[in-house]
Amino acid sequence: DGNSDDEASVSPDSRWVIFASRRSGDWRLWKVSIDGGDAVQMSDLSAREPQVSPDGKMIACEYREDINSPWRMALLPFEGGTAVRKFDSPGAKEFRWSPDSRSLIYNDLPQSVGNLWSVSIDGGPAKQLTQFKAEWIFNFDLSPDSKQLVIARGTITNDVLLIKDFR
Repeated sequence: DGNSDDEASVSPDSRWVIFASRRSGDWRLWKVSIDGGDAVQMSDLSAREPQVSPDGKMIACEYREDINSPWRMALLPFEGGTAVRKFDSPGAKEFRWSPDSRSLIYNDLPQSVGNLWSVSIDGGPAKQLTQFKAEWIFNFDLSPDSKQLVIARGTITNDVLLIKDFR
């Protein structure tokens, strides 16, 4: 509604839209009926990039403790409220739920090389899924049966060009 609403995720039952908004100052997650109406703030957590789990019970998101903190991952109950789990993944960018809603798969960018990792929502250490030695992962997704994975990988090149005596 013009309040910096962004980054929507639809619930598996297609009844709700979860989105990030700055309407209360910093990023927060909000929920609105697919039929419209008033949006409800879901948590006081500074959060963005919501992803509703395939079973519709949880929302994974990026969060930060304050404006100077790095973005990390957290789990919120679908009903909203406080985070039920926070992950120490400061390099995570782009994440997806596993089709069984038991883990999160995320792109971690240590030392400018992208690799995919999986972390169980029940706890335990993250498990590295890919062993790439070069290039970034720009985006990825899983097929619903988890048998196929698509990854967009590559490099970023920045050149500076000086033009003299341009007429």
